[in-house]
Amino acid sequence: MDRSATRSVLDMLPTLILGLSLALVGWLVFSVVLVELADTVTDDSSAYSSDEQQCSSESVQMLFGQQVGKEVLLVAKLLSGVSSVRVLSMPGRDLSYVPDRLNLEVNEQSRIVAAFCG
Repeated sequence: MDRSATRSVLDMLPTLILGLSLALVGWLVFSVVLVELADTVTDDSSAYSSDEQQCSSESVQMLFGQQVGKEVLLVAKLLSGVSSVRVLSMPGRDLSYVPDRLNLEVNEQSRIVAAFCG
Protein backbone atom coordinates (compact mmCIF):
# COMPACT_ATOMS: atom_id res chain seq x y z
CA MET A 1 0.00 0.00 0.00
CA ASP A 2 1.48 3.33 -0.95
CA ARG A 3 1.69 6.36 1.34
CA SER A 4 -1.19 8.28 -0.27
CA ALA A 5 -3.61 5.38 0.17
CA THR A 6 -2.51 4.92 3.78
CA ARG A 7 -2.92 8.65 4.41
CA SER A 8 -6.39 8.62 2.83
CA VAL A 9 -7.51 5.77 5.10
CA LEU A 10 -6.10 7.52 8.17
CA ASP A 11 -7.85 10.77 7.20
CA MET A 12 -11.20 8.94 7.02
CA LEU A 13 -10.74 7.13 10.33
CA PRO A 14 -12.20 9.84 12.64
CA THR A 15 -15.28 10.15 10.42
CA LEU A 16 -15.72 6.39 10.41
CA ILE A 17 -15.39 6.18 14.19
CA LEU A 18 -17.91 9.02 14.66
CA GLY A 19 -20.39 7.38 12.28
CA LEU A 20 -20.12 4.02 14.00
CA SER A 21 -20.47 5.66 17.42
CA LEU A 22 -23.64 7.48 16.36
CA ALA A 23 -25.07 4.27 14.90
CA LEU A 24 -24.35 2.42 18.15
CA VAL A 25 -25.97 5.13 20.27
CA GLY A 26 -29.03 5.13 18.00
CA TRP A 27 -29.32 1.35 18.22
CA LEU A 28 -29.02 1.44 22.02
CA VAL A 29 -31.71 4.12 22.35
CA PHE A 30 -34.02 2.18 20.02
CA SER A 31 -33.43 -1.02 22.01
CA VAL A 32 -34.23 0.67 25.33
CA VAL A 33 -37.44 2.20 23.93
CA LEU A 34 -38.48 -1.13 22.42
CA VAL A 35 -37.86 -2.99 25.69
CA GLU A 36 -39.80 -0.37 27.66
CA LEU A 37 -42.75 -0.65 25.27
CA ALA A 38 -42.57 -4.43 25.29
CA ASP A 39 -42.84 -4.44 29.08
CA THR A 40 -46.39 -3.11 28.71
CA VAL A 41 -47.43 -6.36 27.00
CA THR A 42 -49.14 -8.68 29.46
CA ASP A 43 -50.11 -12.32 29.18
CA ASP A 44 -53.13 -12.23 31.49
CA SER A 45 -56.42 -10.39 31.70
CA SER A 46 -55.43 -8.18 34.64
CA ALA A 47 -54.57 -5.33 32.27
CA TYR A 48 -58.02 -5.44 30.67
CA SER A 49 -59.88 -2.17 30.79
CA SER A 50 -63.57 -1.61 30.17
CA ASP A 51 -62.82 0.63 27.17
CA GLU A 52 -63.37 -1.94 24.43
CA GLN A 53 -61.37 -1.57 21.27
CA GLN A 54 -61.62 -3.50 18.06
CA CYS A 55 -59.43 -6.57 17.97
CA SER A 56 -58.12 -7.61 14.56
CA SER A 57 -56.49 -11.03 14.53
CA GLU A 58 -56.20 -10.99 10.71
CA SER A 59 -53.62 -8.22 10.86
CA VAL A 60 -51.14 -10.45 12.74
CA GLN A 61 -51.11 -13.25 10.18
CA MET A 62 -47.82 -11.86 8.91
CA LEU A 63 -46.30 -12.99 12.24
CA PHE A 64 -47.24 -16.65 11.77
CA GLY A 65 -44.09 -18.76 12.00
CA GLN A 66 -42.24 -16.14 14.09
CA GLN A 67 -40.84 -17.19 17.44
CA VAL A 68 -42.60 -15.46 20.35
CA GLY A 69 -40.55 -12.82 22.14
CA LYS A 70 -41.10 -9.36 23.60
CA GLU A 71 -40.58 -7.64 20.27
CA VAL A 72 -42.96 -9.96 18.40
CA LEU A 73 -45.60 -9.56 21.14
CA LEU A 74 -45.30 -5.80 20.93
CA VAL A 75 -45.71 -5.86 17.16
CA ALA A 76 -48.73 -8.18 17.50
CA LYS A 77 -50.28 -5.85 20.07
CA LEU A 78 -49.77 -2.80 17.87
CA LEU A 79 -51.02 -4.51 14.70
CA SER A 80 -54.16 -5.92 16.31
CA GLY A 81 -55.10 -2.79 18.28
CA VAL A 82 -55.64 -4.57 21.60
CA SER A 83 -54.72 -3.77 25.18
CA SER A 84 -53.30 -7.20 25.99
CA VAL A 85 -51.85 -10.31 24.36
CA ARG A 86 -52.00 -13.86 25.69
CA VAL A 87 -49.79 -16.71 24.49
CA LEU A 88 -51.38 -20.16 24.43
CA SER A 89 -49.35 -23.32 24.09
CA MET A 90 -52.26 -25.75 24.59
CA PRO A 91 -55.13 -25.08 22.16
CA GLY A 92 -58.64 -26.18 23.04
CA ARG A 93 -58.56 -25.52 26.77
CA ASP A 94 -61.34 -23.57 28.49
CA LEU A 95 -60.53 -19.86 28.23
CA SER A 96 -61.94 -16.70 29.68
CA TYR A 97 -63.23 -14.26 27.08
CA VAL A 98 -61.88 -10.71 26.92
CA PRO A 99 -62.98 -8.88 23.75
CA ASP A 100 -59.94 -6.59 23.71
CA ARG A 101 -57.32 -9.34 23.95
CA LEU A 102 -55.35 -11.09 21.25
CA ASN A 103 -54.63 -14.78 21.79
CA LEU A 104 -51.63 -16.28 20.02
CA GLU A 105 -51.36 -20.06 19.77
CA VAL A 106 -47.80 -21.35 19.58
CA ASN A 107 -46.29 -24.75 18.74
CA GLU A 108 -43.61 -26.69 20.61
CA GLN A 109 -40.90 -24.41 19.18
CA SER A 110 -42.77 -21.29 20.48
CA ARG A 111 -43.63 -20.22 16.93
CA ILE A 112 -46.99 -18.54 16.27
CA VAL A 113 -49.40 -20.87 14.46
CA ALA A 114 -52.78 -19.18 15.03
CA ALA A 115 -54.34 -15.99 16.34
CA PHE A 116 -57.83 -15.08 17.55
CA CYS A 117 -59.50 -12.39 19.62
CA GLY A 118 -61.14 -12.93 22.95
